Amino acid sequence: MRIGWVSFDVIGRSCLEEACSIPGAQIVAVVTLPGPIDPARSGQCRFDDVAARIGAQLIETNNVNSEECLEQLGRVKPEMIFVIGWSQLVREPFISLAPHGVFGMHPSLLPRHRGRAPIPWAILSGLARTGVTLFDIVDPTADTGNIVGQVEVPIDADETASTLFQKIEQAHLELIRTYVPALLEWRAPRIPQDARRASAWPKRTPGDGIIDWETRAPYLDDWIRAQTRPYPGAFTYLGGDAQAGTVLEARADGVVVACGTGTLLLQEVEPEGSGSCSGADIGDVVPVGTRLG
Repeated sequence: MRIGWVSFDVIGRSCLEEACSIPGAQIVAVVTLPGPIDPARSGQCRFDDVAARIGAQLIETNNVNSEECLEQLGRVKPEMIFVIGWSQLVREPFISLAPHGVFGMHPSLLPRHRGRAPIPWAILSGLARTGVTLFDIVDPTADTGNIVGQVEVPIDADETASTLFQKIEQAHLELIRTYVPALLEWRAPRIPQDARRASAWPKRTPGDGIIDWETRAPYLDDWIRAQTRPYPGAFTYLGGDAQAGTVLEARADGVVVACGTGTLLLQEVEPEGSGSCSGADIGDVVPVGTRLG
């Protein structure tokens, strides 16, 4: 089966590497963003090396639906296309390029939690579990196609965006190993989504990470863990007059900050314009008595 691959991020690249090992899967084109790597795009990575190694045509574009991209992709005649780790919806005539289907993955258990930023939102929403869904793309709506397969992912009480990202990546790979062979052999399921159970999360921007120190400490704990690497992170400012946000104590493992209710231990911070620091070193950056906010 001649396969086209569309991605710009590290999970999409991991899935591509996994798909290359599946008998019968011939990757003929890799569509990705043009370089250089943009640090503002969480998880962006290069694909030129892997495309060269597997003998696939590399197509760089900012618009997967553009005439130029469609023309280049059409020349290699993909029979099936995977769109994994791509922030733009694919539309006609892109979808019609692949007679055996276009497939995507979304880091939630569809039809619940369609939309943007599913990893941070899963932690912020207090979910006990999430997952990854492989589905077919038949129109330009987001995350609405028939479900091919799903993998559940538990969310621990102390989960961070970094640890959940790793679990989500492994769930993607499990779906590739299980269902790409089934798709190639025409035995994969197609389960319609129940629209009555559908929900959606909105887009998040870096500015959404600001810390409101009047918030109860347990939720601030979730707030910070949900937005750490590979995302821009939660942040605060030096200054302000409110009692909440005051550094109360410097410890070997960080500094203790007053919240609207309770306190929060900061174990790692990254001052603007410099590298991160942790543990007792944080007390040198934000000494006791400093007010954040």
